[in-house]
Amino acid sequence: MSKYTSLITSYHSSKPLFNQHIDLSTRPVSDIAKTTIALVNGFDLDKAVGMQLDMVGEWIGRSREITAPVDNYFFSLDIPELGFDYGTWKDRYDPVTGIVRVGDDDYRTMLRAKIGANNWKGTSEELPALFNSIYPGGSIKVTYSDNQDMTMTVFVSGDVISPVTKEIIRQGYLAIKPSGVSVTYQINGVAI
Repeated sequence: MSKYTSLITSYHSSKPLFNQHIDLSTRPVSDIAKTTIALVNGFDLDKAVGMQLDMVGEWIGRSREITAPVDNYFFSLDIPELGFDYGTWKDRYDPVTGIVRVGDDDYRTMLRAKIGANNWKGTSEELPALFNSIYPGGSIKVTYSDNQDMTMTVFVSGDVISPVTKEIIRQGYLAIKPSGVSVTYQINGVAI
């Protein structure tokens, strides 16, 4: 029975054909409402996963794929897992970067930065709130310093900043800056 059958008055509630008719008439509307709510939640930036998040990213205009350095693949004497008979010998024509599909959490960060950049009015008063919205969990803090010479420095600090996150920052996917201003980044005090 649909939720509307519970609203039938006491005079009609004892009539089974009337109850069935109301249920038959109102159940499609109730099912469509449930499906619509599920779609809204499924494509919400904070709740979407996998393909749904890819569709949100397509709508926003940011791809999940970035170029990143190829780590732990080529031969190295310093790393036991990449020593003799384990690592691949690097030829001079082998690329040192490859296409990486970032995980859902890093991709959400990239999408939040793109949304923030698209909605930002360019004032320095809005910038701290915008940086806080990129990492809403608070595990990574982003602050900035206006150097007063058409440059600014963005400081990123946190306990654990993954190599993928560092690469996202280095490649400018989190670049939110006024037009004509150059930006340098420092992650935990180290310039990148």
